[in-house]
Amino acid sequence: DKFDSYLFGSSRVGFMDVEKMKGGSYYDMMYSEGLPYEHLKTLKAFISHGVIPKNVLMGVDDISYFVDPAWHEGQLYRLSFPYEGDFYDKLGFYIRYLDIITTLQSLKTIRKYGEPNLEKVERYYRTGTEDLTVERPFDENANVPYWADYYSPRLDQVMNEIREIRDLCQEYGISLTVFTNPIHATTYAKDVEHGYLDFLEALADIVPYYNFSGFNNITLNNDYYYETSHFKPLAGDVMIQAMFGQGVSEELQSQGFGVYVTKENKEEIMGILKEQVRIREIACLYWK
Repeated sequence: DKFDSYLFGSSRVGFMDVEKMKGGSYYDMMYSEGLPYEHLKTLKAFISHGVIPKNVLMGVDDISYFVDPAWHEGQLYRLSFPYEGDFYDKLGFYIRYLDIITTLQSLKTIRKYGEPNLEKVERYYRTGTEDLTVERPFDENANVPYWADYYSPRLDQVMNEIREIRDLCQEYGISLTVFTNPIHATTYAKDVEHGYLDFLEALADIVPYYNFSGFNNITLNNDYYYETSHFKPLAGDVMIQAMFGQGVSEELQSQGFGVYVTKENKEEIMGILKEQVRIREIACLYWK
């Protein structure tokens, strides 16, 4: 009964302060490379156990579009729990962690840690977020696109998954808010080369969303990022303001940041994003 609202997404949404979100008591359900397919499984598990959220806030981005959930079957730190499986499915899930290499590595990691920081433990159980107080400058040595060799567009599949989340929320009276994470400009440029704008355009036909994608005053400013994958709480605060009534500056709005995208206005917003890409391409050619 402590929480009635949940934030879903990849580790990137782990840097959003859920205690600043209005209209509910939020918990951050983020995890590494969290995907809509996996959020759907978690939401179904909630509902099957009688937990009907008041609000679901879901962050999507290039990871949602390019990562096949099947990849996580071979990544133990991203493997999702078999909520719908039988006893043997769940037993098999735990047994996978018992190979000798994983066991020895786990013991080595555990032995490094001393007494826990109780304040951080309490914060995690209270919010589910990363440590939002960490002050760390942008890693200039990692100023390259964040990209995995298994990335591949899967437009139809992810749209079907998001559609199912939308329909499930409608069926149970859950307020669903979708937003795109503000991907660092360096990574976003590579995303666009691989069709990311197709994802943003198709998304508006499935569900309206708050757009934080593009080349704008946030994504082009390293002060808002730890590296080219994760934005800082500073960026998260601007996003929360946009989604919970305070809005953003006119300049950011003109760049498509914080704008609520629907079927009706998607062509206008996509036009802004495509023009940004065109201008950047011209600038790159000039400087070459």
